[in-house]
Amino acid sequence: MNYPVWDVPFLGAGMVVAIIAIIHVLISHFAIGGGALLFVAELWSDRQPDGERIREWLHKYATFFLVYTTVFGAMTGVGIWFSIQLASPEGTSLLIHQFVFAWAIEWVLFLVELTLLYLYYYGWRKNSRRLQVALAGLYFVIAWGSLFVINGILTFMLTPGGWTIENRDMAAGFFNPGYLPSLLIRTLVMFLVAGLGGLLVAARLEEEGGLKERIVVFCSRWVLPAALLLPGLSYWYWKTLPSNTARLMAAGATGLGGGRLEVMTLFAVAAGVAGTLLVLGSLLYQVRPRALGVAGAMALFVVAQIGFLGGEFARELARKPYVIYDTLYSNSLWKHKAAEAGYRQQPYLSLTRWDPDVVPLTPQHGEWAFRLQCASCHTRSGYRGIIPRTESWTPLSGFKWLETMDQQGVPPPFVGTAEDRAAISSYIQSLHGKNVGAAEILAEAQADGRRRSDGGETREVMP
Repeated sequence: MNYPVWDVPFLGAGMVVAIIAIIHVLISHFAIGGGALLFVAELWSDRQPDGERIREWLHKYATFFLVYTTVFGAMTGVGIWFSIQLASPEGTSLLIHQFVFAWAIEWVLFLVELTLLYLYYYGWRKNSRRLQVALAGLYFVIAWGSLFVINGILTFMLTPGGWTIENRDMAAGFFNPGYLPSLLIRTLVMFLVAGLGGLLVAARLEEEGGLKERIVVFCSRWVLPAALLLPGLSYWYWKTLPSNTARLMAAGATGLGGGRLEVMTLFAVAAGVAGTLLVLGSLLYQVRPRALGVAGAMALFVVAQIGFLGGEFARELARKPYVIYDTLYSNSLWKHKAAEAGYRQQPYLSLTRWDPDVVPLTPQHGEWAFRLQCASCHTRSGYRGIIPRTESWTPLSGFKWLETMDQQGVPPPFVGTAEDRAAISSYIQSLHGKNVGAAEILAEAQADGRRRSDGGETREVMP
């Protein structure tokens, strides 16, 4: 157990991580795919009679590429590390210790990647053509190597494969069932984003001698491989998901025609719709390159961001209630610990690394138990707010629900004594403006238990 004490109002710690990560993932894919476009465009310009004019556009592209990926990429990258260690210190610690050599390789690759990019950009007027092409090619290879490493860690969190607490073999977790399809999907997506970046820069070009049209056609073609291959690769990736995740996704799909539409499915559909719009837009500009304007190019980039939002949210929701699937719950409870006899019946605050030293059954007891065991997923009235979800709760029904909450679907199992459950139920009642003491709830629960053991009935209804 750990201490998720970063209690962010309205958004919640997890949503802060998500916002930063969704922005960063677009930048990181552009940072790799853009390198491939630089390399191919360098070769293309050498084969064209107006190669110098093409390279003028390429220099503008490289300028946008450098600023966008290094400045904003660095800001969001650091933001991810800062936020995840506060939102889930236990999960962050596991990933660092399990993949310490992979992280070391990735950071070395990142340092080399930046060095090559600066040599390429700031040597634009001084380097030979051969050196420029070589630097662009090396940059792409090293940047893709960084993706090769990070992809193993990201997919491990959802599909650990042969890795378990007993078998912590790095290769078993790294080369997991979702690794290869995810790597191919991300490779295609980075080419797509590279083409969108090229269109964004090309939209500002003057229409002289058909140059803009040729560059627009060149950039729009980077989207087509994703259009052709992503559906099949996405199905392959879907088949690698844990059975209950795939089942939830399939069940949610029925909501498209009426019925329940799972949030995870909704985000997956959003990603698919965004991808379709990107393909149609790119095809339009390939057929009619003169139609491309700054507004249209920016719209495609925004749609791409929406697509990343849908895809990444669907992937994150697919592993709930875990941070590391089937291993570590979102509230830093280890699954193997929760399965130990008697572990879940111990006083909760005695198991945590952060003990606020509160008096049992007081309002502070309930608030801290909520913050440490529930706030990693729920805010009070914002994202996944607990107040609207417990409007129908009575003090006793809330007390009972906590005991079996892991049987309700997504929530992890509750850890703690009857006193802990009474304290949290009292705290939730206080959020609704009701002053019901934890000792009062506990006494009511004990009386209800005696009535049941005597064969009596209770009118309490579970929410």
